[in-house]
Amino acid sequence: MAANVVVVNIYGDEYPITGVTDAAHISRVADYVNARMTEIARVSKVKAKDKIAILAAMSIASELLERSDELASTDKTVETRLDLLLEQLERDLPVVSEGA
Repeated sequence: MAANVVVVNIYGDEYPITGVTDAAHISRVADYVNARMTEIARVSKVKAKDKIAILAAMSIASELLERSDELASTDKTVETRLDLLLEQLERDLPVVSEGA
């Protein structure tokens, strides 16, 4: 897959971003980061761009880890339910011999 170069604007600065995903995805990610930085700057007393960027990165990482934990919990629940269903099927269905 060929690399795309997309120039994005994040918090007032332009960055050429190279990625193998499509340009729309790169722009969407940049828009998300820009929005998070803008929101943090609006609600906090922090004004330095580097500190706003760190706070945005921490916020985004926290969100990612929360989603990852939720997904792991959901996966475990689904796996448990599937195991219960398989046990029930094994109990309730007659055994068919291979020669039949």
